[in-house]
Amino acid sequence: MHDINKLPLSKATSNPGTVYITWQKNLFNLPASFIYFLLSILLFFINLLCIPREKYAEIQNRSQEKETLRRLEDIGDFIKEGETVLDVGCGNGRFGENIARKFNACVTGIDVVDYADAGIPIKFYDGYTIPFDDNSFDVIIMAFMLHHVKHQDVIFKEALRCSKSKIIIYEDTYFSPWQHLFIMWNDFHSNMIVGLVKIVKGLEGKGILGMPLPFTFRSVKGWYRYFQENNLEIISTQVSHSNFKPMSKVTFLLQKGTRTE
Repeated sequence: MHDINKLPLSKATSNPGTVYITWQKNLFNLPASFIYFLLSILLFFINLLCIPREKYAEIQNRSQEKETLRRLEDIGDFIKEGETVLDVGCGNGRFGENIARKFNACVTGIDVVDYADAGIPIKFYDGYTIPFDDNSFDVIIMAFMLHHVKHQDVIFKEALRCSKSKIIIYEDTYFSPWQHLFIMWNDFHSNMIVGLVKIVKGLEGKGILGMPLPFTFRSVKGWYRYFQENNLEIISTQVSHSNFKPMSKVTFLLQKGTRTE
């Protein structure tokens, strides 16, 4: 059975019991959460003390390239050539740079933390008010950033204001209490612990340690309810599961104001 389900909203709404994860996979994630928690602590010391800087950079780059390809594949042809795109919470800006290259799009990034390292224009803002006029961009992207803000509703409505029509959201998600706990740990590990290793090895600026971690994750069903409240049509929902690590990711392709009651 495949670990990746790509289902349009029509299937999800016609069948509210849509299964995005098998019970076997969900059960497997329970012991895997404990194992990966222990492994991540061990790997911190191995990566910090035993892995040379160049080798560690190679491992990180290879992992990031794989993740970028997955994200681009999820978008498909949702972004059209020449469209304007705002990457909210762009981080170092490299994903936005890949968007610009692949779709020949005009991409701008904004973030509250300064560790920019890419060839797109990036502005820094207060995390509440997006510094652009209404309907300024064809597409708004929020890639794994909404779980970094307590005031999700404020920044989400700002994204809606600035988008002419389309929104893309990538998020970590969960299907059980133990997976929920693990993705919170993974968020701390990925930003603080891995970030510290990158800083020590001179691969990242200290800004990453200022990343807010309120752990405001939602389940897929939780996101569905939220999108409905905000009058959004879900063009597609794409859920992927890691083979062994108890991680699940979801990509939503959304469109403004076209949902009918």
